[in-house]
Amino acid sequence: MSSERIIVEAIKVAQDLLCQNLPAVQKVSDAALVMRFRELVRSQAIRSALERSSDTFFAFALRAVERVISDQSRTNREMINRLWEVLNDPHLNEALGNPHNRRKMFGPH
Repeated sequence: MSSERIIVEAIKVAQDLLCQNLPAVQKVSDAALVMRFRELVRSQAIRSALERSSDTFFAFALRAVERVISDQSRTNREMINRLWEVLNDPHLNEALGNPHNRRKMFGPH
């Protein structure tokens, strides 16, 4: 699988993880969600894909996720709110072929 494809799939997984934390579904706690994000962005496949990839829109988006998760000064909730800002970007959703506001689809948070 190409680096770009791995990055796109990681972004989709990240968006799905966020949706699991919405009040309507609330499948995971904030702490567990942040831990899952850390596991995702620190996985060898993702790290390798980011190292090999060009500076594409998707690579920048996934690097932004990595920066949010790396910020130890934020609470889990602050990180999750910031992840929503990154992963629910209308341009990102359009590039992925997703609805423009995933958060709104599932209710307010």
